[in-house]
Parts: sequence; structure tokens; C-alpha cells
Amino acid sequence: MPEDGCSDNDQQNAPCTQRSTKAHARSLENTHSLIFKTSEGPKDGRPCTEVSQKVEVRLQNILECDYLQGSSPNARRTVLPKNKYEDPTAITAKPPGSSTRAKITYISPLSRLNITPLPPTPSMVGQPDQMTPILQTLHHFNTVTYCSMGSQLAQQVIKTCMHKLVVENPALLHAVNGVSAEHLCHLIPADQHPHQHRQHRLAAAYHWKEALRLFRSDLESGVVLQSIDALISTMMLVCVHQYMLDDPGPDAAKSFVDAPLERRRECLQWLEMGKGYQAVCRSLGDLVLQSIWGPVMQDAGYVVLPFWNHLQEDRTRTLFLDLCGITEQSSPEDNPFYVPLGHLLSYRHLGPCLNNFAKLIAFVGKLDGKFKELLLRLEKRALLILAHWLAMMTRTQQWWISQRSATECRSIVGYLMRDEDKRVRTLLEYPAAMVSVSL
Repeated sequence: MPEDGCSDNDQQNAPCTQRSTKAHARSLENTHSLIFKTSEGPKDGRPCTEVSQKVEVRLQNILECDYLQGSSPNARRTVLPKNKYEDPTAITAKPPGSSTRAKITYISPLSRLNITPLPPTPSMVGQPDQMTPILQTLHHFNTVTYCSMGSQLAQQVIKTCMHKLVVENPALLHAVNGVSAEHLCHLIPADQHPHQHRQHRLAAAYHWKEALRLFRSDLESGVVLQSIDALISTMMLVCVHQYMLDDPGPDAAKSFVDAPLERRRECLQWLEMGKGYQAVCRSLGDLVLQSIWGPVMQDAGYVVLPFWNHLQEDRTRTLFLDLCGITEQSSPEDNPFYVPLGHLLSYRHLGPCLNNFAKLIAFVGKLDGKFKELLLRLEKRALLILAHWLAMMTRTQQWWISQRSATECRSIVGYLMRDEDKRVRTLLEYPAAMVSVSL
């Protein structure tokens, strides 16, 4: 795979501004239904909260663990032993005569926000005592997790512009803590540190339960219009959450390919997140490019090369066109593979590196309902196109999507490797190599 086009993007400090407008209120109300309802959802206006219900079940399962039933009454809330773990706000020495509150304001990475402690809200009062403390997850996001959230340009936006938004928007605050806690789960395996891992899992489940509840409420009430930046930031983190595997591991049944027919659509739900995200962007119109994420959105754009004007002939391109029946007379209207394959072949000239991540992840927004139905029917051409994209995503060094990509890609390779069509076997070589499967 060529790696050209992977040079660092020009870094610019995106302005930390907030946009608000009433002109998009109605379209955002419609967007809410796309984000929190499925196509088979109820028609009477009641929210179909499948994602939220899954988080609720996960939280309840963790709460029922025996370590929460009193088997370890003296368990500490720290991740590391006390003598090895320091207050995450203690970056420098505490100024003489200062209080703990002053210490946080003086030395915390969030100090420029001038945080004023607020009375506990009902949701904060209901926090499980056994979960990872919020200061710890906030500190981890601010120092570690943000470095794994997309291209360097996206990381710069997070580092320089999101702090103020997090303090002002409860839904975004919980989403940030949820992603951070899940990252800690990724870094601290359950088999090596079971107690700490459970703390992080509990924190992740709690924060995502609150984030989705508050975000849904904000969408319904129109509060999100007060900060377009917070809306887009929260939506991006919700997408990150959905791309993750609930419990990463070698279980092949986590893939939609190996799932029973009645669960296949549910297992492919992660691919539907692009639909809700695209709906938000369409609702906001030009405001998207005026937000703090405008530079990242522009960076995600690229020119899709025509099928017949590619820079060079190669075997993969020729085999795909032949297998998918695409000719010079083909069009997106008469061939469901036309658009996805066009984007895929263009990606191959970009290279699957970190600074092309914004372009690569945009692929999920290019898949229409017809193509997704072909995936649900396990149509081999659709599976091959998806497998090549998943193989690319495993090389982008993004922990939150690489495990999902590898699991799904491995299952597709296993499903198609016995196909008698030599073109299929040849096209499987690249994805198989990326997930270490021998054909």
C-alpha cells in the first residue's frame, strides 16, 4: 500500500468560538430522531433508546459484580497503590498557604478555566462510589487520551479548544470522562488488574449513561443551539463510543458476519453512526465549517478519482472493477458498489496513516442503505470492499476503532477464504495480511 500523502498537515490554531442560531432548530429536532431512533423504531414519537439501554444494562451488570456486593468493603478507589499514585492535579508544588481548591486552580492543566465549584447535581449525587474518580479520568483525557483521537489537527483542536466547552456542557463532560475511562480499560487489562479494570468499566458505563441521557435531552430542547461546538464535539465522542467493542476479545461472534441472522443488524449498528453524524452536519449547514471543527472537516475532504483516470493501473483495481461489474457506462444509480468502491480506490492512493484518518473515517458516511443491506445478506463483493477499508483502519493507530476493525476484518476473511472465485481469493490477500490470517 502506498504511503504517500502522509505528511503532517499544516497546524493552525482553530478559533475557540461558540456559534448559536435559531434557524436550525427544526432540522436538529429531526436529526434527534436519526441519532436515537432506528428505522424500525416506534412511529408514535417515543424515543427508541437502544444505545442508551445497552449502556444501562452494562452499568447494571457491573454493579452486580461481587466486589460491589461487600466482598471487598475496604477496596480503595485509586488505580495504583497509594504510595505510587499522586493527585492528578498535583503537577507542580502547591503554593504556600493555599487551600486544596486553590491548588487545583493554580496548577491544574485546566487552570485557565477558572473553575468555580458548583453544588452537586442529582446525577453527580448518584455516582457509584466504586468507580474511578472524575478528576482522574479528566486528567487522563487531558494528558493521554486526546493524543489518540484522530489526526494531529484534531488533537490540536481538542487540546486548545475543548476545555471551556467541557466545563460548560454536562453532556460533553460525561462523554469526555466516558471515553477516558474506556481508554483506561484498554490500557489496564482485566486479567492483570481486575479491580482497577472494574473501576474503569463502572466509570465508563456511568458516564456514558449520563452523556447519552443529557445529549438526548439537549437535542429535544434545542439547548445545543447555544453551542454548536459542544454539539459537534459530543456527537464525535458518541461515534467513538459506538465504534468500540463492548468487551474486546477473540470471540468471533462479536462480528456481524458470524452473528445469528436475527442479531446481524444489531451487530452492524456501529456502521450506522455515520448516518446520524451526517444528519447533524446537514442540519447545521455552513455553521459546521465555522465551528472549532471547521479545519478538521475541511481536512476530511478529498477528490475521488474517476475509475478510468487513476494514477496507475494495478491488479486490485482491475479485479474489483471486474468483480463488481463496473464499466464506463456504470453509474451510482444502477450499481450499488459504484460509490463505496470509488472512495475505497481513492483511499489506496492516500495511504492509511494517522494524518489521513479524517479522510478514511468519512467512508462510513458514504454507504447508503442498499449497500448496507448487501452487507447484512453477506454479499461477497460488499464484504470485500468493507474488508479492505477495515484493513486500512487497523493501521491508523487508533485504539478505539482498531480492535473493532481487526475483529470484523478477520471474520470477513474467514467467511470468504473458501470462496472458489480466484478473484475473491486474490482480493483477500491484503486484508488477510493486515490481520495476520493465512489464506
